[in-house]
This record gives sequence, structure tokens and C-alpha cells, in this order.
Amino acid sequence: MYWDYSNYDESQVERIISKHNLSVEVTKLLLSREIEEEDVDKFLNSNLNDLEDPFDFERMDEVVEKIIRARKNHAKVFIFGDYDVDGITASVYLTIALRSIGIETSYYIPNRMDEGYGLNRQAIDYVNERNGKVIITVDTGINSIEDVEYAVSLGIEVIITDHHKIIKDEKNKLLIINPKLSKAYKFKYLSGVGVAFKVACAVYKELGEDFKTLYDYLDIVMIGTIADVMPLNSENRIIVKKGLDSLKNTKVKGIKVLLNYLKLSPKEISTTDISFFISPMLNALGRIGRSRTGAEFFLEDDEVKLHSIIEDMKKSNNKRRLYEKKIFDDIVQQVELMDDFKYLFLKSEEWHHGVIGVVASRLAVKYNVPVILISLHNNLGKASCRSVSGINIFDILNKNSDKLVRFGGHDYAAGFIVEEENIESVEKVIAKGIGESQKESKKGILKIDYNYPLEMVDENFITELAKVAPYGVANRHPLFTDKNLKFVRVKRFGVEDKHFKTFIEKNGKIYSAVGFNLAYKIAENDYEEKTYEIAYYPEKICYNNIETIQIKIKDVKVND
Repeated sequence: MYWDYSNYDESQVERIISKHNLSVEVTKLLLSREIEEEDVDKFLNSNLNDLEDPFDFERMDEVVEKIIRARKNHAKVFIFGDYDVDGITASVYLTIALRSIGIETSYYIPNRMDEGYGLNRQAIDYVNERNGKVIITVDTGINSIEDVEYAVSLGIEVIITDHHKIIKDEKNKLLIINPKLSKAYKFKYLSGVGVAFKVACAVYKELGEDFKTLYDYLDIVMIGTIADVMPLNSENRIIVKKGLDSLKNTKVKGIKVLLNYLKLSPKEISTTDISFFISPMLNALGRIGRSRTGAEFFLEDDEVKLHSIIEDMKKSNNKRRLYEKKIFDDIVQQVELMDDFKYLFLKSEEWHHGVIGVVASRLAVKYNVPVILISLHNNLGKASCRSVSGINIFDILNKNSDKLVRFGGHDYAAGFIVEEENIESVEKVIAKGIGESQKESKKGILKIDYNYPLEMVDENFITELAKVAPYGVANRHPLFTDKNLKFVRVKRFGVEDKHFKTFIEKNGKIYSAVGFNLAYKIAENDYEEKTYEIAYYPEKICYNNIETIQIKIKDVKVND
């Protein structure tokens, strides 16, 4: 792993410090994230008033008019959401928002195994049998043209809200709210739940309703935004920042129970905690269990039922881990026999298609190549694709879609369904597309902000770092370095002992530390005889109501 240190223009550092009364530590973090001098104040102090006007979306007025008419006519509205965390949170959030202003609202989360991705006739029939008059899709539906036409034939109005790319240019047939299709809406990277939030804002604004309900439940929007790995800048930065604030006094009983179950303090919870602890629990239900249970988790108030749901989450997550590990290990064994490869395109009848997306992501990171994994069943292949910087897998699929039953997704994460007899020809066109793409990524680079000795890490430093948070895509977590460190009492843990805990000794002081997926870099026997250099960031953790500072190690080297 190559450590790439940020460079700073000292005169620019001094100007920003003087103009904005900031510390040198925060100023350097802003510059390493390429925040322009004139944007510093907006980046650090943006608030809900800085959100874009939802009516900047073309045809938002039509969407709002249909929803308000449904309320006036006492017509039943159904929210149809995807089965991942983004789709579930979008469904729940819009359900809460519309019910709060007197609209009879239900939701439908499809089963991944039985129904697959996108709006479908089974769901439409379900809505029709229950006298539903309006379907609002969230985080899906952009490519469900035939299904929308079927719903309309039954007298059901359909509103599409999505953030995925469109496959066919037939948007005039659909009523769509999608930032990627909008010419007027400035921010293009809202999550599915982010788009649902904007629809709710538009309805409330038109009706003159108090936005308090919408803002009280921003923690739901925050969870979906983080889970879908959206860039945390512009509107997403505001949503996640305010969502973390609302989490401290969450109105969602399920979140309170889950945080207590996971022993996480709502006061100190971070985007990392959402990504590594909360999202996997919710996501496991859509991948392995019953997708609708994830929505019930957010809406249920009975604590006994909530504990039952969390147990289901835990069981599903444990199953997901086992499936994921087996598939990952099997593929790694295959890859070790390969001499050279520009991509991975593999298929199996034994793979659970609910987890191959996670495995593909891990493999893409491990080998820095595009990964396409296909789960075979009943002469159909369901594929998950993950790509790397410089190779747009969605565009490759879009240009060669004639052999696919269905596909969709984002630039670097997509999926498709293909008849088994066409898999070989599909691989050929994907291989050609990858070969023609200009690969811009560099392998194994860790971006370092600056050297910061451990002895300088204290409560004040963590408070300063919080000014630049929340961290995620487009606002990476700060990384610092320190060297000549000794490790004391290294303890390996986790599956196959991949992680390690230790205490770091420097100048007679001891610091608690943890390193995930780094145990292989620490010698088992003579580590106490060596000194190390680490790339790290400090974090505040709360365990048994006791707050401590922990050093999170992201990479480690033996000092020469």
C-alpha cells in the first residue's frame, strides 16, 4: 500500500485560518478535500435552509397535484420500494410523511427471491385488489415501462421516483422524479430515500405544512443515504449531518432498540457505525430474509416485536456472512490459479444471488478489476456487477443490452438478468467494453492528510475533526501517520483472525488501538521486538457508558 501525502500551499493555509478563524488541522483537511476558499463557510456551516428547492425538479408540480388530489378524494396510496436499505428507508419515510398529513398510505416491498428487481405485475395486482389508486415507486421503477402501462390500464396512477440511470429514452411515458434526468435540479447524487425526501418536502411546501415531521425523521433518510454509498457533499452532507443529529433523539422506536442491542451510543454514532453495524443488519433481511420486515422495523412500536425483528436480522446477517464467506473463498481459490486477468466474470448454480453483490464489491476492491458474478437458476442468470474507477459498467451494459432480459444500476454498480444460453456472448461484449475503457485508477493508494503524533490526540482534536464530518464518499475520513511505535498485547479476532486489537506504546504512554483486516501484517511471535509506523484516525467510542478514545489503524508498516 502506497501512502500518498497531501501537499499544502502554506500561504493559502494562513489565509483561510485568518479569514475563517479555523485551526491549522481543520484548514489542511479542507484543502486536501479541494474545498475552495470561497466555499469553506458553506461546507462547514450549511444547514437545512441550504437545501435545493424541490420544485426545481421538472414535473414536481404534477406529482404534488396527484398526491394532494389523492388526499382530497380519500384515495389509497401505495409506496413501492426496492428491497435494499435505500429502498426500505425511502418506503418508510414517505409512508410516515404522507400518513402524517392524512393520506391513507401503505407500502409494498418485493421479495428479492420471488419477484426480483423493479415494479412487477404481482405487486400491481396486490395494490389493485386493495383498491389502491396511486403507486409511488421509490429507489426503483425507472425502467418499468411495461409494468406502469399495466397499472394505468387498471386505473392506477403511477409516480416514479428513482435515482438510477434510465435504459430506454421513453421518459415521456412516465411521470418521473430523478435527479440524474433533471436539467434544472443541480445536485445529481441523491439516494432513493433522498429523492423521496424531496417529494415529501414539495408536498408539505405546497400544503403549507410544518416541516417538523420531515426533519424529525431525517435519521431514516440518513441511514438510507449512507447505506447506498452516496457522495457526502452538497445536499447529502446536510441530510447526513442533520440525520445524525436527529438520531440522538430518534422518534423511531426500532432504532432506539437496535442501538441498545448493538451497544452503540446515539450521541457518538458516526457514518462508520451506520455502514458497518446498522446497514448490514437491515440489508440482510432483503438479501436473505423477508424484505418487508425491514420496513416493519421502522414502523413498529411494540418492543417485544422489535426484539423479534432484530433476532431475525441477526439470523439473516449470520446466514449472509456464511454464504458470502463461502462464495468469496471459493472465488479466491479460483483466482489464485489465474495468471493474469483484466476482469472477473464467474458463474455458479450454488451461489445465493442475494449476497453476490457484496462478494463482487469485496473482490473488486481486493483485485482492483471489474467483477461480474452470476447466480444460475432455472436457465436464468442473475448477475451483480461491481467496477473500478475509469470503467463505467452501466454504460458497457447499456451499449450491449440486446442479449439481456433486464438490467439497471449505477456507473460502478449494476445488475442484470440473462438467459443461460446467452452468458458466453454477454461475457464477450463486456470484455470488449472493459478493454476499450480507459482505466484511471491506481492500485493500493492510501491518501494521507498529514503526520500527527499520537501524543497530540485529545478531546479537542476530535472536536476539530468533527467540524469536517460526516465522512464518506467524496469526503473521505481523515488519515494521519505516526512512527516509532511499539505494539503491546496484540490480540487477533474475527473470522480467521483477520483483525487485531492492541495497545500502542509511545514515550511511556499507552493508547488503545484496533486494526481491521490487518492482522496479517503483524508478526505473531516477535512483534514486540519491532517498531511500527501507522496510518490512523482517532475515534471516540462508548462502551458500558464509558467514553474513551480509540486509535483506528488503517495501515501499518514495520519501521526500517
